[in-house]
Amino acid sequence: MICATMIPCDAVAALLDTMLAHGIAPTDPSEIVADGMLRRFRVDGDRPRSRNGWAVLHHDHGAAVSWKSGVTCAWSSKAASRMNRHEMGVHLRLIRQAKAESQREAEQQAAAERASMLWSRARPASPDHPYLVRKRIPPGNARQSGDLLVLKIEDVNGNTRSLQYIAGDGVKRMLSGGSKKGHFIIVAGSLPTGLIVIAEGFATAMTAASQFPGAAVLAAIDAGNLEPVALAIRAKFPAVQIVVCADDDRLTPGNPGLTKARAAAGAVSGKLVRPVWPDGAPDSLTDINDLAVFMEGATC
Repeated sequence: MICATMIPCDAVAALLDTMLAHGIAPTDPSEIVADGMLRRFRVDGDRPRSRNGWAVLHHDHGAAVSWKSGVTCAWSSKAASRMNRHEMGVHLRLIRQAKAESQREAEQQAAAERASMLWSRARPASPDHPYLVRKRIPPGNARQSGDLLVLKIEDVNGNTRSLQYIAGDGVKRMLSGGSKKGHFIIVAGSLPTGLIVIAEGFATAMTAASQFPGAAVLAAIDAGNLEPVALAIRAKFPAVQIVVCADDDRLTPGNPGLTKARAAAGAVSGKLVRPVWPDGAPDSLTDINDLAVFMEGATC
């Protein structure tokens, strides 16, 4: 259901009035801020810690949604009859955005609940799993479902958000509908702690764990998620030391592994570490797990 109200008055108060009129009552109204950012909040009456409400508010227009009830409401300081074509387009686009964000949040919440259930059913991973054997790493916190390794993806508050599956041949897939941005796999240690190491994939993070004893070591899943994870960690733990472990994609134009790791480290004033390739190391090697496997083979 979509409703719209057009009353010229203070933006925050106006949107709150519109929200209340349509049954979207934030537990903490101070979370509604006219800064143009999409903000989540707990809707009064929902269970503790849930954040089922979304709102985005500019100085002259805004929208809010409760994904649980499916209600979306919008406010504008200008009556619809006085809007020009551009203003009406902006207003309608804001409503569509709020509705889309609501649907995406609902899907991600459902995936998170499914992930928790599937994780609880998975058994501890066998050290003889073909992927672990090939990468020469222990299971760590990994679990197993059938022939697949199961890795839990969580947020900085310890909530399960999704799962990653790894087959014996290394093919990886994510749980459908799950949320990834800013979330990670804890492969060693626990949060909070004084030193947090962030790597790309599970195998690389497991190798990093052996090189940073006592640290909490996280796998960001891919290079594009390194910076969101680093920023989430810095926001939650302002004083922690962060080390970003880079892949070195030497054969890929732009070297995305190294480029994105540098950006992540720079964004949080963290340290960067990267593989140091010995003479004779093939150019196809890209990360510290590749290096460890190569060096182990070279000394056999």
